[in-house]
Amino acid sequence: MNDATCSSRSFISLMIAQFLGALNDNLFKTLVALLVLEHLVSKDSGAIYLALTGALFVLPYILFSGYAGYLSDRYSKSNIVKGIKLLEVVVMAIAYASFAFESTAGLLLSVFLMGLQSALFSPSKYGILPEMLQLGELSRANGFLEFWTFLGIIFGTGIAGIIRTSGLSNPGVVTLGVAIVGFIASLFVYSVNTRSDHPPFRLDPIGPNVRNILDARKSKGLFLSMVGIAFFWSAGQLFQLNILLYANQSLQIGDTKTSILLAVLGLGIGLGSIFAGKTSEGKVELGLLPLGACGLAITNMLFLLTSDSYNASLALVFVLGLSGGVFIVPVQTYLQEFSPDHKRGAMIAASNFMSFSCMFAASFLFWFLTDYCALSAGIVFAICGLLTVLVSIYLIQLLPEVLTRCINWILLHIIYRIEKVGREHIPAEGGALIVCNHVSYVDAQILLASLSRPVRFLMYRPIYEQAFIKPFVKAVGAIPIASEDGRAGIVTALQEARKAVQNGEIVGIFAEGGITRTGEMTEFKKGFETIMKGLDEPIIPAHLDGLWGSIFSFSEGKLIWKWPRKFPYPVRIRFGAALAAHSTKDEVKEAVQRLAQENKNK
Repeated sequence: MNDATCSSRSFISLMIAQFLGALNDNLFKTLVALLVLEHLVSKDSGAIYLALTGALFVLPYILFSGYAGYLSDRYSKSNIVKGIKLLEVVVMAIAYASFAFESTAGLLLSVFLMGLQSALFSPSKYGILPEMLQLGELSRANGFLEFWTFLGIIFGTGIAGIIRTSGLSNPGVVTLGVAIVGFIASLFVYSVNTRSDHPPFRLDPIGPNVRNILDARKSKGLFLSMVGIAFFWSAGQLFQLNILLYANQSLQIGDTKTSILLAVLGLGIGLGSIFAGKTSEGKVELGLLPLGACGLAITNMLFLLTSDSYNASLALVFVLGLSGGVFIVPVQTYLQEFSPDHKRGAMIAASNFMSFSCMFAASFLFWFLTDYCALSAGIVFAICGLLTVLVSIYLIQLLPEVLTRCINWILLHIIYRIEKVGREHIPAEGGALIVCNHVSYVDAQILLASLSRPVRFLMYRPIYEQAFIKPFVKAVGAIPIASEDGRAGIVTALQEARKAVQNGEIVGIFAEGGITRTGEMTEFKKGFETIMKGLDEPIIPAHLDGLWGSIFSFSEGKLIWKWPRKFPYPVRIRFGAALAAHSTKDEVKEAVQRLAQENKNK
């Protein structure tokens, strides 16, 4: 039932189950890590044991992610959620017995099994969202899910130190109780359909993940999302291990204050996730990615300056968390929305495989930097910041439009308040031509900010060639065109637009051929008829309302040099139902005029 919203009982039940699972993961891991610090950190090999604890949790993601993806695509994801939450109860029963008998081997086994439970859970808990909810709810749902995940981290890490110092004879009673309540919550997740064309089972833990990662490389956006998610979790693993050492070495604080540091990190990520989900406004907004990466890099570097200040460290950890939340939500949502329906679980499993392979490596990178290289915790933070810069450069090279979308998102959300109507008419995949009226110099930016899919615009060449504009418009694939190019140049540009539509891209054109000088729609040119001649892809009419009178329009006969009437400036963009590719310029203009009338009547 993919017509539910974030307020449905099923989604709320999933959030509760995920919150309690994240709480249990981090409560149990932190309890074991604090035990390791207490008994082993004074030895020369302390860091390797701390790294081993982290590695044992992530190893199952490497070994079993492929099977988790198979289960998610083969069986009803709601049933998988219930079954895996029951497995958590079993694992925590083993942990309870290990605490009771003071079995180090039993606790380490429980860490591994908890990682296995989480690895099997992940593809279903994320893959179920597009099957449970309306697509327009996905960004908000991911924001809420990440918020409750990291709220679970807050409580889990925060109460771990309190439980360690409370004198409780067996802390396993708490983790077992949480697991039982989480299983009960999972029983209220609505059933979703089982696919009939399920993939065959193969006894190969690595191969399917590698093949799916290679498949994802064919789509730059999917591969970018996988790389972004992998970096987020591996950097988080390195940070979480390092903050324990930082608290012990530099700040010299006890278990409770250490847990508070980790909890503040979770709070920051949770609030950053809510912010990202809300500001994405029902679409995938990859433009938030550089914003989050910038915050991650700067705050990691600043840890070098706060080695003796607990309060300053708390502030930096919080900002780091906010940046992480802004970073992770768009890439997680993109992976869910744009993975092929028939193998969404497998793609999420492959992403987990990549992420936790990197996390596994991060655990031993931590040991190498701290034990072998004898670097301080502050230097390790600085290395995290440098790695963030390098990965961000790679991601922007992989998909240059991300940086342009970031700049576009920041500027437009400061200057304009955009209302979007009819975005459901934009196809989720496949080619299309958007035909819109032309009111101002920011019309293309408004359209870009309104859609999650990239749009390639036909653009007046003299503006395209401006030195300070060209790098940005080239990054988003704009197609330059001008009458000065002659008939051959115009035909070449129109043919490039046609090929883009045929190749499954969205192309945008302002059919009037220029910006209105009166505020009224002028005659549509026939260029888009040439683009769409003989194609099957749809034409999507669109109308921009409210931009006449803005400083970027020719209102009052002036461009720029006038005061804005309102701030932020209200704008509405309305998309209409798809038209056939053979529609004439008059038919398309009539459709845009109907949208204009609907905007006026609103």
